[in-house]
Amino acid sequence: MSTDTVSFPWQSAIQELALTRTRQEWSSALEYLGGQLAEAETCTFLTWREPRWLRPASGESFEAPDQTLVGSAWQNVEAISKSANAGELWAGRPAVAPCWALPMRSFGRVIGILTLEKVGLDPNLEEWTSMLDLMAHSWETVGRLEDNNAYQEQTELLFVKALEALPNFHSGHVQRVALTASELGRLLDLSAFQRQRLLRAGRYHDVGMLLNPSDHARSGAQYLLLGKVHADLASLVENHHQAYEESLGLGLEEWVLALAEHFSEYREVHPDESVDVLVQRFVMQHGKRHNPAVLDALVGLSVSGKLEEIG
Repeated sequence: MSTDTVSFPWQSAIQELALTRTRQEWSSALEYLGGQLAEAETCTFLTWREPRWLRPASGESFEAPDQTLVGSAWQNVEAISKSANAGELWAGRPAVAPCWALPMRSFGRVIGILTLEKVGLDPNLEEWTSMLDLMAHSWETVGRLEDNNAYQEQTELLFVKALEALPNFHSGHVQRVALTASELGRLLDLSAFQRQRLLRAGRYHDVGMLLNPSDHARSGAQYLLLGKVHADLASLVENHHQAYEESLGLGLEEWVLALAEHFSEYREVHPDESVDVLVQRFVMQHGKRHNPAVLDALVGLSVSGKLEEIG
């Protein structure tokens, strides 16, 4: 079958897989889509992780000797089907016929085996081989994306540890600012993307302290711009100590982060005060420095008890 013209069900399945962000999401989506396309009662995707087989959708691992369907499909790099006396899919797992074990390849390399049980619509091997190979390419892409995100998270944690090791830097400050900013964004009806941006900006807002403590906001912004990956956070980081002034033309997110940072510092100076009392005092003493809508959202967080949860 030519892959130049892809039927709608397959096209939809390929697009859905390409939208996933982790190997677990990808595998879960593949198992659902594969089951639908073959009208199968059960669909499972397994990939080899030395020394056992792994089902990424659930995290379970299995043995699959050569005599099992998965082991045979892997060993011979070919589709295996059983209409009766199906044997085992993998060690200790009886196969329910009619069943299939189909290798999935990405640029010629087998990345895993897709199994189908109690199949209502037998796969057309030419079609399924072509389409599964197309789907397998996105497994590599999603895997790289997940690994890159994990690396970024570890880098962020390293920054936080480095900051909290500085003299007079309050432990938990970075996370407190990030969570407060995200929750303020939620009360202000900001989009999920904007709230995630606030969370990321909160984690990086003081990174300039490691570069130039006397002008850390500007230094942090320049660092993010040079790195490009987080360049969209530069304006938030640069203005996180900025007093509110409408004529500056800054976005709501900048004012959210500025208040989250200021209030978090205020809490750290008065650790024994109740949150409600602190919010009231903060509004009276510093309210004019902040965007009125964001200030109202801070009061809302206090009333709802969310600030207390953030700690």
